[in-house]
Amino acid sequence: MWIRLAVVTALCALAALGGNPAQREKAGVRNLVLITIDTLRPDHLECYGYKLVRTPRINSLAADGILAERAYTPIPLTLPSHASILTGTYPMFHGVRDFTGFTLSKDRATLAAMLKSAGYRTGAVVGSAVLEARWGLNQGFDSYYDNFSFTLDRDWQPIAERRGDVVVREGLNWLEKHKTNPFFLWLHLFDPHDPYEPPQPYDRQYRERPYDGEIAYTDENVGKVIDYLKSNKLYDNCMIVLLGDHGEGLGEHGEKHHGFFIYDSTLRIPLIFKLPGPGPHESRRLSQPVLTIDVLPTILQVLGVADRVRTAEIQGKGIYAALMGRPMPGEATSYAELFLPYYHFDWSPLLSIRRGRYKFIDAPRAELYDTEADPGETQNLYARKGALAGQLKDLLRQTSSRYSPRGGAAGMPKEIDPVTLEKLQSLGYLALSKGGSSPPLDRSLPDPKDKIEIYELIRHGTKAAQQKDFDRAVRDLTAAVSREPGSLIAHFQLGNVFRVVGALDKAEREFQKALELRPDYTAALRRLAETYLAGRRYGEAETALRKVLAQSPNDFPAWFNLGGLYVTEDRWDEALAAFQKAQALNSRDAKVPLIVGRILLRKGDLQGALEAALQAAKMDPNLLEAHLTALEVYRKLGRAEEAEKEAETVEKLKSKPQ
Repeated sequence: MWIRLAVVTALCALAALGGNPAQREKAGVRNLVLITIDTLRPDHLECYGYKLVRTPRINSLAADGILAERAYTPIPLTLPSHASILTGTYPMFHGVRDFTGFTLSKDRATLAAMLKSAGYRTGAVVGSAVLEARWGLNQGFDSYYDNFSFTLDRDWQPIAERRGDVVVREGLNWLEKHKTNPFFLWLHLFDPHDPYEPPQPYDRQYRERPYDGEIAYTDENVGKVIDYLKSNKLYDNCMIVLLGDHGEGLGEHGEKHHGFFIYDSTLRIPLIFKLPGPGPHESRRLSQPVLTIDVLPTILQVLGVADRVRTAEIQGKGIYAALMGRPMPGEATSYAELFLPYYHFDWSPLLSIRRGRYKFIDAPRAELYDTEADPGETQNLYARKGALAGQLKDLLRQTSSRYSPRGGAAGMPKEIDPVTLEKLQSLGYLALSKGGSSPPLDRSLPDPKDKIEIYELIRHGTKAAQQKDFDRAVRDLTAAVSREPGSLIAHFQLGNVFRVVGALDKAEREFQKALELRPDYTAALRRLAETYLAGRRYGEAETALRKVLAQSPNDFPAWFNLGGLYVTEDRWDEALAAFQKAQALNSRDAKVPLIVGRILLRKGDLQGALEAALQAAKMDPNLLEAHLTALEVYRKLGRAEEAEKEAETVEKLKSKPQ
């Protein structure tokens, strides 16, 4: 953590920013656009010296602002990284320590809440389900556009991300309604995240480097925001902050993506500040280290509202003085953490501390790097500089304690619901539905460095299954369980592949092995039940589903599957009750009220059937079966005029290309 400025220095800086509202209005300092780009390495941007991708719009932003050459996130995962950006605090304080299973407490002050209290309209559009409102980042936003859903099919294929053009379109639609007011707009662009599938023409231009293609496409969407602001004469009086949430391994240290190690390939991020004020704007570069937790207090300084909002919890430091070219005293210190290896694999967590040029990583086999002489972190100096490593380890312990909340830091994530689990896995995350007690810093646990090959096998196998390359999926996951027989997630994923391809005996074997490793693992028990259903072993399936619901009473897929089982056995009253419970648990999927309507129709409850069918049609206007059901009920009720209108809708839907 940065050594704090003296109080008098901070007060002087605030005064220079125009903390007085009248001064702020006179200077036109009132609007903020925050653009966070997922999985973006700074060394893959032109303005950071990269020559193999064209990013002219981000270049133009850097030319109008201040580019931080060394900026870092405290955690290389999307959700907790954004929680740090939006609260100005470390993960151990805000309590979101993994990509799922944690929710930002309502007690934590967010940038949106602060600016809303200062009179701003606040809007956000996010590009991935990993930032859905349920995780708490919506606090303080007047509008928070997430709107992710999923489809119910054999493979539970979720809709868990949206393209950057959609994010920008929705964001600018919101801005059009609020541009005459002081506004804060946050746009989250997810595109550089794996899988790397850039749209045309970038897929052709960057055929050999699709990650760069996604970045070029993202640059285009950043340009749309800049163009809108300029065309509406909002650019000059708008503060624009563009930054990454974390980087990407791209094979360094054996890590192809992110979230497994805490090397700078995934901790270092791009960060650009475009300050408000009339042009022409001056371009500068900031060489001193900056942390993502410094972004929030810096924004408050620049907007001149730091004296009017709740700031007591902020752990970052406003760097306005540095942005103005003034030196910052003291030696920068920053903390980073990663508990994903422990939460999902029972391997050791990783912690790090950086002071000056040296970075210490606390792991079963500790690491020490001179990041100036060795930016790739390839030469471990731990054995040669033991005294320095010891000092940094003490500093790490002190830092963790200092920035933890009273009562200690958050422990284990809550159990992940099955729908969320499927969404996350569709985004490439290896997630277990795992609850439990607080994680110990047990250095007898396996070092993630020794498990990276197994981790990549599991990840590749899971991704291959999503791409329906089942032979490769079986090969990779079988290799993983062979090398790591105690890997719960490897057995679980292999069972999923066998279930989808119809190898039900093998699927049952893998799910049973997963349950031997962890008897209360609800996700494996649910999949075992689905395997029994596929094999028409209805008695065993019902027993397994009842066990799932005993452990997790609000398990939507379990209720849905139980309802389907009862339909198969003509147990209509029980089927109706099960599907109504499923409907209460998931208000977004139109197929559930449709099924409820069909059951009610069979039971002779025409009015109930009609209400359910119309609800399904309202939720999904293109759901043909819902309109067919409504048409059938209208005819049975003798409501000819409504039946005629519904028949027209049915014919239109039938004529649409499938």
